[in-house]
Amino acid sequence: MEQELKTDYCIVGGGIAGILLASRLVATGKKILILDQGPRFTEEDRANMLRKSREDLNDFADYNDNVDPNVVTPLSSAKSGDLVVEWTNYRLFGIGGTALHFEGLMMRPTEEDMQVKTRYGYSRDWPIPYPELEPWLLEAEYEIGVSGNDDNPYTSSRSGSYPMPGHSFSYFDSEIFAPALNKTGITGHSCPRAVNSVRYRGRSACLACRACKFCPTGARYSPDRVHVPILEKYDNVKILENISVRKLETNSKGDKIVAAHAVRLQDKSEVVVLAKNFIVAMGGVETPRMLLLSADKGIHKNGLGNMGGQLGAGFNDHDNLYVTFDAGRPVGRRLGYETMVSDHFRKHTNRVEQPTFTMYASPAMDWFPIGNEATIWSRHGNIVSLENLRESLPNMATLSIMTESEGKGILELDKEKLDAFGDPLAKVTMKLTEWDRKSYTKFVELAPQLAEAMSANKVSDVTPPGFGLGYHPSGATAMAKKPDEGVCDENLKVFGLNNLHLVSNSVFPHMGSNPPTLTIAALALRLAAHLQQKK
Repeated sequence: MEQELKTDYCIVGGGIAGILLASRLVATGKKILILDQGPRFTEEDRANMLRKSREDLNDFADYNDNVDPNVVTPLSSAKSGDLVVEWTNYRLFGIGGTALHFEGLMMRPTEEDMQVKTRYGYSRDWPIPYPELEPWLLEAEYEIGVSGNDDNPYTSSRSGSYPMPGHSFSYFDSEIFAPALNKTGITGHSCPRAVNSVRYRGRSACLACRACKFCPTGARYSPDRVHVPILEKYDNVKILENISVRKLETNSKGDKIVAAHAVRLQDKSEVVVLAKNFIVAMGGVETPRMLLLSADKGIHKNGLGNMGGQLGAGFNDHDNLYVTFDAGRPVGRRLGYETMVSDHFRKHTNRVEQPTFTMYASPAMDWFPIGNEATIWSRHGNIVSLENLRESLPNMATLSIMTESEGKGILELDKEKLDAFGDPLAKVTMKLTEWDRKSYTKFVELAPQLAEAMSANKVSDVTPPGFGLGYHPSGATAMAKKPDEGVCDENLKVFGLNNLHLVSNSVFPHMGSNPPTLTIAALALRLAAHLQQKK
């Protein structure tokens, strides 16, 4: 039996973007409905998952381990013959979204990141400049709770300090990583994190229990723990989990969304949502997929907002490359996250020639798959020395980079691969360009130099280009000044539709070598202010 729901704002997606947007719109008194395909995870769920991960010695345990992956984990495919990445590495449906299990990295974009086409001739410019986005980045840092120090010599300007001081540098960062960086003329600095360094708004400071994914103290920000309880105190907000929105319906003129058609996961009953305003906040893959699935027989026959043929174009992601090394001495334990990073190569790089990247290092023994290198390095012929293995494991560390890409990927529907509801999966085709691969070339040169500066005994080969794709999909519904350059305008309204807005990393015209979460949060707060002014 079909159920009809009426609201003022229908927000599709209960992740950090949708939840933050609702947290600002709630003051209007308008009715807000948030829909998410995934479940809610209780504190008991978290405790059970953490306990089981410890019992099973499984550092890769995650929220969707015990739910139907065909329903809850967003699926995608890749075109045969090209770079095959399923883009499921870190994506997750559920109230809280990917922020349920993210590491809390909250670096900002730089002014240059938002003008790469004009300055360097690649990718796309943002339709808004950094100074316009910057106040919203600062507001997002305070709304979420970000710890950091004003010690980064490579970043763009800030209008205020962080709400909390940065975490103290770990033994590894202060005694091994920082001296090695200094020897090579690179400055290490604090890493902004959505992890409390002190008590913040009633939430505990981090106790370094190294269980960040499930964070038993609540020190790491998660929308379902921080903002959802506040939203649920309001009578004008309703949050519904386990409901999958399948299509947005346009009116006869094609200038407005009139309904969202959804299905309840438990009984497959149909739900129709009628709203004055619709906001799609489903992440970097599912947001463009929803617009493609919502194609009508009129002016949107190729997908919503595809008037200029840009829907699905410019798909982008970070590549994450790393090496493992034996430091020749104990490196200490990881706190659960890195306390030091370096943006040196975000600033001191000829971007015409190669991508920028952020660099970090970490003790590896209790979180990284180092068994292969450690075993190989402990062999004598075909025999592994357990004594050597025991001695080397405490000395193992990793050096990693997160690198930007040019954004030449394409996202489209795969008519041959269907989801659990019979709809096409998102098909991603992303070949790394020669320019993209230059960061790998640079890291192959840099890694041994830094390993030597650390007095490391051994260093592995760099993982191949494309190895670390799949964590930060973006760009397939880019914001732009006009339809032949993107899918939505500078206020995130979809071109050609008066009441449909988007907010996710899919709206990024370009993504520098910083994680996207803080920028997503800033855009959500900015969109809320725009919608409030509109009314």
